[in-house]
Amino acid sequence: MPPSEFVVIDVETTNGDPLHAGIIEVAVIVHDDLQEVERWNTLVRSTRTISPFVERLTGIRSGMLVTAPTFADVAPRLGASVKDRIMVAHNVRYDMTALQQEFARTGTHFGPDTLCTERLARRLIPGLTHYNLGNLCRHLGISRGHEHRAAHDAQATLNLLLRLIQDHGSARILEAVVPGQAMMRA
Repeated sequence: MPPSEFVVIDVETTNGDPLHAGIIEVAVIVHDDLQEVERWNTLVRSTRTISPFVERLTGIRSGMLVTAPTFADVAPRLGASVKDRIMVAHNVRYDMTALQQEFARTGTHFGPDTLCTERLARRLIPGLTHYNLGNLCRHLGISRGHEHRAAHDAQATLNLLLRLIQDHGSARILEAVVPGQAMMRA
């Protein structure tokens, strides 16, 4: 049986260090019984400065965030989307660290079960030179959309996960789930 309840998440941050970055965009795709039940994304207003590199990479500028919600505004909806589901991300360590830092600032512990499509692909598709999302999508013929924008990267990650389930079976996928700790107020 495939992981029946999961949520694909992608975040964009102010810089490349998730311990010291602020989240500036989040995208969420919720699947239950392998059917999409919710999809949303939003820009997020951060108090941290967006690095010039991230501006070039994502196209997100500080002026775009002026009317965006803060992470504290987004956190309840994000927490509800993740609750009792496996969080899936490409390079989940990065997204998870950024999310944990932001949730900690709101006084909430964030620790769902996780599944990393990058680590999973390394196990199931040996021999590639690079396992970044763009290279895996090209290798498998998966449409990518605009790289380094949360909604497009979340969709590409979802398509990658579904392809890996199709090609390798759900048991192999479930072996890669890392147990987390339940979310709770600090």
